[in-house]
Amino acid sequence: MNWFLSDFNIKAWRFINHYEPATAPSMTLVYGPAGVGKSSLLKHVEQTWKNEGSLLIDAASFSRQYAFASQENRLLQFRRSYRAVPLLLLDDLQGLAGKKQTIEEIHYTYEYILQNGGKMMAVVETELLNLTFLGERLMSRLLSGVVIPLARPQEYEIEAFIEEYSHRLLLSMDSAIPEFIARQTTSLAEAKKVLRQFIDYAELYNDELSVQCFLSYWREQARKQSQEKSPMNILRVTAQITGHTPEELVGPAQKPSINEARQLAIYTVRMLCKLSYPEIAVYFNRRHTTIIAAYKKMQEKLLQDQALFRRYQEITGKFKEDHKKSFGNMSRP
Repeated sequence: MNWFLSDFNIKAWRFINHYEPATAPSMTLVYGPAGVGKSSLLKHVEQTWKNEGSLLIDAASFSRQYAFASQENRLLQFRRSYRAVPLLLLDDLQGLAGKKQTIEEIHYTYEYILQNGGKMMAVVETELLNLTFLGERLMSRLLSGVVIPLARPQEYEIEAFIEEYSHRLLLSMDSAIPEFIARQTTSLAEAKKVLRQFIDYAELYNDELSVQCFLSYWREQARKQSQEKSPMNILRVTAQITGHTPEELVGPAQKPSINEARQLAIYTVRMLCKLSYPEIAVYFNRRHTTIIAAYKKMQEKLLQDQALFRRYQEITGKFKEDHKKSFGNMSRP
């Protein structure tokens, strides 16, 4: 398994390295923040036990296949393909938020697999383990076996990872750059992405992998990120334009002006980011039903209030496509 080994993941690594379906618990749950190797872990298990019938699928794909099978009257075939596997590996369970029927289907799938002597391993992306969105029954099944946390790596671990990864790529790079990257990132996946982008940037300008080049690259990345269509950027811009703070928009305050600004931010996030209501609810610390109601209220207000509609246009104008330039269209900062 080509997986960087350090203190933050050593418990999971030891468990997976010695994983045997015949003796493993009926359920294994792995959780942790993004970019710490959870999916890599599942892929390793799938490859190791592929000949014995392991099957890996992410929750979103399972949900789509289930919906299609239900629509096309093919549920029997769908259930046979999943309930008969000896080892089912489910990735990204957080994608099931709000999908009650799929959650119910996975619950019964697990019960059938267990009755046939099979095993299941699941991964959920979360810092703190909270599975209430899966409902009481499936949550209790997931927590009934072995639960393995993957911690967020420390700065020194990210730095060591970048040093190892750059050596593997045979890079001639300034020795201070791994430290710079470690300071600015919080996961191995993010650090690896930054290094790859920095290499592309340096190649574009025919520059060395120097500290000066990295700082130039990082300034340009900061400029681009401030213009991305992300919930946090939309929150920031909405707060600025409406005269509030982002903290007020995600906080408990119920003043009419804050409520309207919050609804405007929710509506804009929904329109520009194309996220589900449960996903948006995470950013605003609210239930997804509250997000739905806020979206519908703002939709009605925008049809009636021209001043509010112009404010909405001002917010969306900050995120026009022509603001998102590729490296190839940039001038050197």
